[in-house]
Amino acid sequence: MTSRNKLDQWSYLAERGLADTFECSWVETPDYRAVVTKLRVEEETLACDLNQARRWYQPYAEEIVVWVGEQSPGWVTMFTVSGLFPWPAIDSLLRPGGRVYHLSYYADEVSEPVYFDGSEWAEDISADHWDRPRQEGAGLTGSSDLAREMNFYLAALAYRTGGFIDDTWFTTPGLLCRIPDGAWPRA
Repeated sequence: MTSRNKLDQWSYLAERGLADTFECSWVETPDYRAVVTKLRVEEETLACDLNQARRWYQPYAEEIVVWVGEQSPGWVTMFTVSGLFPWPAIDSLLRPGGRVYHLSYYADEVSEPVYFDGSEWAEDISADHWDRPRQEGAGLTGSSDLAREMNFYLAALAYRTGGFIDDTWFTTPGLLCRIPDGAWPRA
């Protein structure tokens, strides 16, 4: 058996049927349960891993469902399983000195990652974020332009947040959260 290229993260999503849309945030915070509390969804959760959560995957649905789990020590992942994640909820997670990254892909278009640097949102992420994935060829990994672009961004985020999308990413315990209507204004 050959080992899998760790930079080919997009294929993990595609193999599990999660590549029609992609919206994910990485939040610098020590506890994913604190994130769930700030999302105002304590009564609307189900303990599961992302493999189990993908049963609720419905691209472009009205209902917003997010899986929240630990990415690595000090980082939490919020993967949107259904609907479009409301930006006011993400803004509620921001804290002085803390970092947040957000990457999305909808309707055949990848939005470059945006970044909260501890004081403000920025679309221009500093060049040093891209050095390692560029050196390792992350942008050359994948069978399509979309796969190569997503693998490049996902590698940059993995190096910053300490976790790649791999089998462990899908088996990490977390909470599936249904964000109730009216909990957050629609962006």
